[in-house]
Amino acid sequence: MAPAAREDTASGKDLSEVIAELKSIPFKSRLPLGGRMSTTVGWAFDVTPMLLDTWKKTAGLLYPYPSYFKPVIFSSLDGTPLSGELALHNDGKARPGLVFCHGLLGSKNQNCIRKASIAAYRKWGYNVLALDLRTFGQSRNLSGALPTGGKKEGEDIIAAARFLGSFAEVTTVGVSGYSMGAASTLVACGMDQGEFITGGALAWSGFSDTRRMIEFISKSPLPWQPYALVYPIFTICFKLKMLDFQLKGFKDFVDFFRYSSEEYYGIPEAEGYALASPMNHLDKIETPTIHIHAEDDPVVPVLEAEDNLAQAESNSNLDVWILPKGGHCSFGAVDPRWYENVLRTFFDSWALRT
Repeated sequence: MAPAAREDTASGKDLSEVIAELKSIPFKSRLPLGGRMSTTVGWAFDVTPMLLDTWKKTAGLLYPYPSYFKPVIFSSLDGTPLSGELALHNDGKARPGLVFCHGLLGSKNQNCIRKASIAAYRKWGYNVLALDLRTFGQSRNLSGALPTGGKKEGEDIIAAARFLGSFAEVTTVGVSGYSMGAASTLVACGMDQGEFITGGALAWSGFSDTRRMIEFISKSPLPWQPYALVYPIFTICFKLKMLDFQLKGFKDFVDFFRYSSEEYYGIPEAEGYALASPMNHLDKIETPTIHIHAEDDPVVPVLEAEDNLAQAESNSNLDVWILPKGGHCSFGAVDPRWYENVLRTFFDSWALRT
């Protein structure tokens, strides 16, 4: 039986009403370009931190957070230590909280994560936690834990929501995840079932099938294919990450996933893919959740969103919104006003304020 639609205690709206409100926000691309170029513009400030974050000694060197954010360390559900930047208002008012989560080969110090985190704190009045998933950013300095493509990362997100929600000045906790962080957010929402993620979730440019996605990013594209834009960057970052882990003999992400799943976590490869794939968790989502995707995404094919959309029809707590433009996690570059309005309107719909 599909989970019943969850009504929010703050606004009294359900997800269908909120997404109708979101779709009324004008979307006007300021970049009359396709997905490859909008992704290039959107990622322009984040390629260098991606390269630096592959090596634990240089992780987090760019885009430091303002002084009102404080570095914190907390444990994931399996005890793995994680790094984050936390900003609490400490003004005696209970406020909603937001967790921001990066994608593959990224970190909390990417400009897109940092910029949204600061806006949520300063302009929207949220308490904020920007998270480094295991393996990435400054969490790499805390353990040798390997990535799983969504399952353990989902646990990291639940742990971040639990940690942020443990403070007396935090009411509801929402999550905004990007790319692999978006897929992990969907997994987290399915596993959590509204226990710690209580303030809604947005999954930007996520995927549905982890095996299909890892095989896609591992295969060398033809020059005219959209993914050819990003493939060299992913390849360089992958090789640097392998050097950082002092691992040899892995030719691509498929090889590395097999090793991570079977050798590090002791889980058969097929089971690891099943546990990591959002498609196997969507029916259990009980917090209002939207997967937002662009048709012209050159990194995560729109097929991934379409597959999630088919499953969303049986769960009224989940919706998938596919827009014609936006590239890969580049909505903030394509239409920054729309992007900020969508973020704030969505999370304000579930936020509990006193």
